[in-house]
Formats: sequence, structure tokens, C-alpha cells
Amino acid sequence: MEYVNPLTGFRVDGRRPNEMRQLKGEVGVVSRADGSALFEMGNTRVIAAVYGPREIQNRSQQQNRKEALVRCEYRMAEFSTGDRRRKPKGDRRSTEISLVIRQTMEASILTHLMPHSQIDIFVQVLQADGGKCTIFEYFRFL
Repeated sequence: MEYVNPLTGFRVDGRRPNEMRQLKGEVGVVSRADGSALFEMGNTRVIAAVYGPREIQNRSQQQNRKEALVRCEYRMAEFSTGDRRRKPKGDRRSTEISLVIRQTMEASILTHLMPHSQIDIFVQVLQADGGKCTIFEYFRFL
């Protein structure tokens, strides 16, 4: 499959071979979240919401916690890609991306200032068009 049309020199989406996808971001898109953002890279749209810090919901995890517990859940909406096959919850790729986001956020949050609390991060891909991996590579270097 040709990514660049040899006659026009453009990619299928109209970009030149050396041109990056357009990146946009908007904060405060989920009113009930403590923090939220919508990221767009090309035709890929990802929404993230953060809740907390708040008291730990699971009492067994609360004992002797000297730092905040950071939890992350990443999902792709079933309608986000062209193929409509349903992906099982907790597939390997989603678990890996959740772990990368959680580790990145744990390193940047001052969890020691919030003992006995938890922070929940939810990330959902609304529309995927090849820029998804690039957005999550961003989390690795945050």
C-alpha cells in the first residue's frame, strides 16, 4: 500500500511526507471531573478525565498507605476505528498503555503529600486514525 501518492507527493490525508499531524488540546471538557482534557492528533481524538485525590475506596488498599494510590484505565471506544469487531475488556495493548500512563503520572504527581488517598485517571480513545500511538508516546516522555 502506498502512503504517499507518487503523482502528487501527498499522503492520503493531504499531508506532505515530512509534515506532522496537527496537534490540538482543550482542557476542562468533563464538568464533573477534577481535571480533564481532549487531545486531537490528526483524526485521532482522545479524552482523559482525572478524579481525586479522594479517600481510597477499597479499605484493604488503605492500610499503611504512605502515598496516594494512582489508578489508570485506558479504553478504545468500540466505534473508534473502522473495524467494528468488539475488543475484549483488558486486552494486552490496553493494559500496557494503562500501565505506561499510570507510571508516568505516578512519577509526576507528589503522591507523598496525599497519604491514604487515590487518584483515578480514565483515558478513552473516541476516534483512532494512526495518531494514537504517537499520543501515548507523549506520555512516556512527559
